Amino acid sequence: MKKQLIFVTVLFAILALTLTVHGVAPRTVGVHVGEWAHYVFTFQGNSTTPGPDPNMTSGLFTIMSISGTNVTLQMHSYYPNGSDFIEYHWIDVDTGQNDGNATGMLIAANLNQGDPVYTTSVAPFMDGTLNDTLTRNYLGQPAQVNHFGLNYTTPPNPIYNLTSTMDWYWYRATGIPAEITMNYTDQVSMGNSTWFNWSLLIDNIVPEFPALLVTPVFMITTLVAVAVCKMKKKR
Repeated sequence: MKKQLIFVTVLFAILALTLTVHGVAPRTVGVHVGEWAHYVFTFQGNSTTPGPDPNMTSGLFTIMSISGTNVTLQMHSYYPNGSDFIEYHWIDVDTGQNDGNATGMLIAANLNQGDPVYTTSVAPFMDGTLNDTLTRNYLGQPAQVNHFGLNYTTPPNPIYNLTSTMDWYWYRATGIPAEITMNYTDQVSMGNSTWFNWSLLIDNIVPEFPALLVTPVFMITTLVAVAVCKMKKKR
């Protein structure tokens, strides 16, 4: 009887650790094949370098395949004249390595404030860590997101001044972007300044309860139920 009670106690302790542990965030994929997210793209400014295509109005982000921590994405861009463009890219949510066109478009699931964005140094994140894990409103409801901010300013000088800020907000449960913004100003003394502001904001998504949480909860709950039944039978 005493052994069964100890067993149940240990199982509940494991469940508590699974749900609350911080600082040992596993590098796992939080999305599933076929899931997608749709984004609205906005652009203002007199320059497009360095920056995205200013003519794009929206984009569809679809998970095509998953192998370990490597994910292949389909990025479908839409334009005001009715044309569109489809391209495929890949990224490793653990290391951050990618084909050069998917940087920051996906991170590991269930990371926390202070965790590295990626486990290897990948520009522009380098060895940066998540600034915040916070709650923001997206799609009309509060969502827990991970935030990383990047600020760059050239040293003050009388000839040239460049400032750039960029912020990423990823859904904590899945690692997909909820919002990305960038502000860029390039000012030259006695000359014209170039600037742009752009943002990618989610406006539709296929939601799903994260598998990372479902699996351990189901397994541990089942073990606890079996242990309790055995205890009742012996009584």
